[in-house]
Amino acid sequence: MHIAVIGDIHANLEALTAVLRALGDLGIHRVFCTGDIVGYGASPRQCVEMVRDLGIPSVRGNHDDYTTHEDGREWRIRPEAREVILWNRSQLSREHVEWLRGLPYVRQVEGFSLVHAAHVYTPQWPYILNERTAIQNFLFQPGGLSFCGHSHVPVYIAHRSGRRPVLDILRNVILPRRQRVAIGVGAVGQPRDNDPRACAVLYDTVVRSIRVLRVPYAIEAAQERIRRAGLPEDLAARLALGQ
Repeated sequence: MHIAVIGDIHANLEALTAVLRALGDLGIHRVFCTGDIVGYGASPRQCVEMVRDLGIPSVRGNHDDYTTHEDGREWRIRPEAREVILWNRSQLSREHVEWLRGLPYVRQVEGFSLVHAAHVYTPQWPYILNERTAIQNFLFQPGGLSFCGHSHVPVYIAHRSGRRPVLDILRNVILPRRQRVAIGVGAVGQPRDNDPRACAVLYDTVVRSIRVLRVPYAIEAAQERIRRAGLPEDLAARLALGQ
C-alpha cells in the first residue's frame, strides 16, 4: 500500500491544493500530516478545513500549538512569526482553534509513528540536526520508523545499534532492516532546502521504500495572499527562493 506524509503546510492553500491534487493523480488517497497546518501563510482557515474535512490524520505542530494559546508572551519565537500566529488566530473560529487543540503531539499508526519535531520531552520542539539530537530522538522513538517535520527540509536519519547515527538529505531509498529510521518530510507550504516546490513523501508499506515528491504550485498567488493580508514581506519573498 502506498501512503503519503505531508507537513508544514503553514496556511499555504495553493501549495496544499497542488500537493493533494498530485497525490490524487497518483492514486494515493491515504495521507498523514506531521503538523504545522497554520502559521506563516495567509490561508489558515482554508487549510485547517481542508485537512479536517478530508480526514487527514495529523499531529500538532508548534505553530498549531501556539495558535491555541491566547496569550503569546511566553513564546520564544521571532517577532514576524508571532505576528503571523496572532493574525492566523484572528482568522480562525473557536471551532477551528479547538480542532487544532485536539490534535495529539504523537500519533501511532500501524507500522510507524508521526511527530512534528522529535520524540523527546524536553526541550519542546527540537530540531534533529546532528548526532546528539538524533540519538535523543531514537531514545524515545516508538518503533522502528517515524515521520517528522519542523525543519522544512527532507531528511533521512538512521541508527543501527552500536553505531553512530546517519543524517543525510532524503532521497528515494529502500529502508534498511534492523535500523531505526526517522524521515523528515520537508514542507508543503514553506520549503527551506532551496527548492521552492512543495514537498511530500511517499511510503510503500510493502516494499518499505521512500520516494520524495516535489510539486510545483502557484507561488505568485500564495505571495499575493500574504501581501494582501498585510503580513511581513519576507514571508512572501522566501517562497520563491525555497528558504
